Amino acid sequence: MNYKAITPRVWHMEEDYRDYCTLVRGSKLAILWDTGQGKQDLRDFLEENLDTPYLVLNSHGHDDHIGGNHRFPTVYAHREDWHLLASHARMTTGEPPAYDVEELNPGMVFDLGGLHGRVISLAGHTRGSVGLLLEEEGILLAGDGLNPTLLMLGRESAPVSILKETLRAVQDLPFDRFLASHYPTLQDKKIVRAHLRHLDCLRTEPPSHPGPYGPRICRSIHKDPEGRSVIHIDRALL
Repeated sequence: MNYKAITPRVWHMEEDYRDYCTLVRGSKLAILWDTGQGKQDLRDFLEENLDTPYLVLNSHGHDDHIGGNHRFPTVYAHREDWHLLASHARMTTGEPPAYDVEELNPGMVFDLGGLHGRVISLAGHTRGSVGLLLEEEGILLAGDGLNPTLLMLGRESAPVSILKETLRAVQDLPFDRFLASHYPTLQDKKIVRAHLRHLDCLRTEPPSHPGPYGPRICRSIHKDPEGRSVIHIDRALL
């Protein structure tokens, strides 16, 4: 397993090419954040490298974040994305998920021993997207919810009005940097302000060519003192 120690207690693991899961280790409990495409046996890796119990949490329900769920007896996910977990299981096995799913709700706090993880809403990329705020580290695990490029593509995405509420709330949280699931290193929180300003001046004209996401998707780019914000968005969500 290719991984990088972001801090001694936070390991960012490349489960597949540019598809990262994160392991957070406290003195009495660990958390695996996402299970990737399912190409590597993360359960074996955890049991070789941990001497504590652990929980498995999904940032959201897209295939490249839940592909290894089937290797664990129980995972936690936001109820709004449970249908995505069920769809993935039916697509890959023809059956319902072969694991138990527990609710993962904003406001939940996990005491890992010397480190706490607080679940926060990142509704936008999907309605059930959540983040894990590691308060003692000043780091937010953001899944796909705060990528420098935001993807708002399908029926499972939230409207722009909800995304704005999410980003405004995130601005007030006590962290400086975040880990996104398709980036190897920490990202600066200031991109949140860039995204918010971008949402007030989105370019909504049709794309010059459909690209990989289809003709309903607009690609808008905003250059800002806080960073470069890119948003791909289905016009139905505006």
